[in-house]
Amino acid sequence: MELAQEPKPIRTSTILLVAIAIVSLVVGGGFMGYFVSNSTTTAEIDGLQDQLSTLQEQLSTLQSAPSITQDNVTYVLGAKASLSSLFEQVRTSIVVVKATITQSDRFGRLYYTEVQGSGFVCNIHGQMLVLTNYHVISGASGINVTFVTENSYAATVLGSNKYKDFAVLSTEAPQNEYSPLDIVSSSTLSVGDPVIVVGTPYGLAGSMSNGIVSALNRTLIANDHSITSLIQTTAPINPGNSGGPLLNYQGQVVGIVTAMIEDSQGIGFAIPSDAILDGIESIISTETNSA
Repeated sequence: MELAQEPKPIRTSTILLVAIAIVSLVVGGGFMGYFVSNSTTTAEIDGLQDQLSTLQEQLSTLQSAPSITQDNVTYVLGAKASLSSLFEQVRTSIVVVKATITQSDRFGRLYYTEVQGSGFVCNIHGQMLVLTNYHVISGASGINVTFVTENSYAATVLGSNKYKDFAVLSTEAPQNEYSPLDIVSSSTLSVGDPVIVVGTPYGLAGSMSNGIVSALNRTLIANDHSITSLIQTTAPINPGNSGGPLLNYQGQVVGIVTAMIEDSQGIGFAIPSDAILDGIESIISTETNSA
């Protein structure tokens, strides 16, 4: 009779090795999973940080933009910085125009009133001149122009155009008072283009407002005549702004502020620069020939 063999016991060392192997696989697999997951998360964070840095650089560039390029389509970027720079660029060219008007009451007694408007300096063929509205100086017995330095000088009307509502003045100011603005063709303007107005509303010298061109080729009836081809703008205009420049975002004159609709909000008008350039040339030519 054959005796049954007892099963051979598994040695403790073998069991221990198997246990260690299993634990190693579990722990090692968990560690590798964590390592891969952590590496992926770190890479994603690094990528997001790079994108954030790029966006911050782009934002910094936009906010520090010193000027606006305008070629029919205008891009307004970093508007706060640009408008501040633009005002500093043009403010020394804006003047206050004061005209003394002689009137009489019903008893024939004379009295004097003062009319105040705005104007700006321009250089026409090397001659420093001041442009303003005809209606600001119409009927004046005396005209004074005050520069940003607060120095005032007597002015003479070289010529004017009632139907285009502009006047050309010369003053006795020294050359260092003049800081001329460039006048460009208003034909480049389109509805929606941004514009600014700098002048003296209600006697508040050096005031700036901004808006857009809201319409072109408007016509207004002024007293006994009409003014045509006007630029309509949303830039706030008040009494005292008359004669000041309408400027594009490059600081160039595209019109002369002329009128507003009383009690309106954002409905003002300017004479387009194209309408006055020929008139100025005619005045200068006449003045030169008569000298």
